[in-house]
Amino acid sequence: MKELYKHPRLYINVPFQENISLALAAEQAHYLKNVLRRSVGDALRVFNGVDGEWLGKIVDLGKKNGGFILMQRLKGQPKPGPKHHLLFAPIKKQRMDMLIEKAVELGVTDLHPVITNRTENRRLNEERIKAQVIEAAEQCERLDVPHLHSVHKLQEKIAQWEEGLVYAALERVDAPPLHAMNIAGASDFLIGPEGGFDEGELAFLSSNENIQPISLGENILRAETAALACLSYTHLKL
Repeated sequence: MKELYKHPRLYINVPFQENISLALAAEQAHYLKNVLRRSVGDALRVFNGVDGEWLGKIVDLGKKNGGFILMQRLKGQPKPGPKHHLLFAPIKKQRMDMLIEKAVELGVTDLHPVITNRTENRRLNEERIKAQVIEAAEQCERLDVPHLHSVHKLQEKIAQWEEGLVYAALERVDAPPLHAMNIAGASDFLIGPEGGFDEGELAFLSSNENIQPISLGENILRAETAALACLSYTHLKL
């Protein structure tokens, strides 16, 4: 059983049941055959976010498709834990790739892209981000997949917010440090764009009852670094 972690791990969004045959998407078949050099008879691990993690055996691996049989459940699905929401302004592609990947590794459950006045990346490829989220969940051995919410303007998102108090990382304002906050269980964080929030947004956030401004220290952090600092804080408290 100790060697099971060596088997490829894929997210398959269908119900699981022992001894049933399931299909592989074309990109999954390509990944197994041409990237990992797997073949018929090899084992793989699969999860769907509902039924735990299962061991499967590849029974078909063609050029454009493939299939496998579910053999046994390896892990049960844990009960849902506290929600960890990250509201973030989309940033440049390479840096956002890292933000998404590391946020998933650090336990984010919900990703909320918001458009601010200084947001540069306003044309979000949601399908690409969803694929990144799934890939990160596969790699870090999560049994669930975070939810990517649709894009909203900052003011609209905050006005509609019903999850709980949002801890907003604001630069150059008098705000208590993150470590002084007694955050237990669920957490909601807001991270600004490259260049930070403008004066109007700072005034809006500072006066909104749904927002608790926080400081991440004297240094000015990049947007992706700020997001990871917040999520690391809650992750290390688990």
